[in-house]
Amino acid sequence: MPNAPLDLAAYVARVGYRGPLTHSLETLVGLHRAQAFRIPFENLDIHLNRPIGLEPASLVQKLVHEQRGGYCYEANGLFRLVLQELGFAVTCLVGRNLLAGPPLRPRAHQVLLVEVEGQPWLADLGFGANGLIEPIPLEAGPEHQQFFDRYRLQAAPQHNYHLQLQMQGQWQSLYTFTLDEAQPSDFQMMNFYYSQAPDSPFRKQRITTLATPDGRISLIDRELKIRRADGSTSTTPVTSDAAYEQTLATHFGIRLPAALPI
Repeated sequence: MPNAPLDLAAYVARVGYRGPLTHSLETLVGLHRAQAFRIPFENLDIHLNRPIGLEPASLVQKLVHEQRGGYCYEANGLFRLVLQELGFAVTCLVGRNLLAGPPLRPRAHQVLLVEVEGQPWLADLGFGANGLIEPIPLEAGPEHQQFFDRYRLQAAPQHNYHLQLQMQGQWQSLYTFTLDEAQPSDFQMMNFYYSQAPDSPFRKQRITTLATPDGRISLIDRELKIRRADGSTSTTPVTSDAAYEQTLATHFGIRLPAALPI
């Protein structure tokens, strides 16, 4: 059904998933991991001055059929569609980025709460270079090793949770969130600001980043950085528009609809 908002078979092929498609924890974890390794976090349409649509058809067209990436409203919006198609109960939540302050940013980061096998799980495929590879149970305290990174949830006052990442031996809070449900109209307003406002942080840098089983690949403006599981990194300057386009295609599978001079 090429005109359907969600073509599940096309999505599965896009992320390279080969496991069961059932209402199960195995499916939730497997799909989350597969999307994390195949669909980059990127904000390039903002720099192309192209509108970012959050309607199901727009998400599927861009991230699945055009083989692009997206930022949190797109990546988690698509994952929500997939999970709901498979019968999962999914609640949208809003988090506050704690890495960017002070001053603190508004609450504007979309995350997902997924109920499966009687347990709520935090799913998030849209936090860029520090994001989860797999969902984690909504339980404060336990640590979760995910390939090259270790995460945990910490309880905070006023019914908040902090998602934390171990960085250089110290726990760093990535973002905080509550369990208050957000509505699609909330994200439409957030998306409009972050994609259109001149002072949006996403207009300051061109970001493309993708997790791999061996580390992470990031292209930030003119710099390609490869982080390996052993902690080593390499940085390569990208010195021309042609090299930028080739880097996007080679490392992220992205071919832009228009030139994006660097």
